[in-house]
Amino acid sequence: LQTGKKSGLTFAPEAGTQRLRDVINKNIAEDDILVACEKAFDGGRNSLKLYFMNGLPTERDEDIVGIATLAQKIVDLFYAKKRKGRGVTVTVSVSCFVPKPFTPFQWEAQNDFEELERKQKLLREHITSRKIDYKYHDARVSRLEAVFAKGDRRLGKALAYAVEQGQKFDAWDEFFSYENWMSYFAATEIDPAFYANRRYDINEVLPWDVIDCGVTKKFLQRENARAHEGNTTPNCRENCSGCGANKMGGERACCPKKN
Repeated sequence: LQTGKKSGLTFAPEAGTQRLRDVINKNIAEDDILVACEKAFDGGRNSLKLYFMNGLPTERDEDIVGIATLAQKIVDLFYAKKRKGRGVTVTVSVSCFVPKPFTPFQWEAQNDFEELERKQKLLREHITSRKIDYKYHDARVSRLEAVFAKGDRRLGKALAYAVEQGQKFDAWDEFFSYENWMSYFAATEIDPAFYANRRYDINEVLPWDVIDCGVTKKFLQRENARAHEGNTTPNCRENCSGCGANKMGGERACCPKKN
């Protein structure tokens, strides 16, 4: 039996519209999100946190506005019934999409810095309720993450130069300097946009192709195409999608041997 104040709960819709959730293969519907939130409210919770991303592949402005719309629906859901307590707080936390190796989006371009900031401002303009608390990540940090996530061995000289210049503790706000990193890239003749803001060709040889992560590149290419078509892939517990992971370390529970 729990006594005292109930802690908040966190959900991760990731995208504000069903179209974009299908693109990223989230495999949850808006009704699923609302039902989960209502159960949380019925259980005495009055604080929810929702995680989203902006800058996702194929994203449109209506997908950004959809984040505000969904958050408002959750606030309205709380007040649709008479509930005890001081009211509800819905925290919307939005990070910037960073394409990562060994994912179906490893070929995708990140929105440029100005576009990420524009989308952050657009969302803020559409959040009108005081019951919604909006938090977002620094787009400058996300851009550097994309550069190094998709980078190759040529970035080594930029890292070495940064260390020589005394750069350290970048995870601490007081030490992080986007301008410094831009100067390090310029000094070592590195174009950060070449890595972060360029869509790689689907057949391009990638720097990390030398690593076998257990999932085939062919599968990731197929999933990338399905994403752009808006077609979801079932959970592997429902149907084997042939990702190749079952060949790593013997038989996997996710891909049982067929009789």
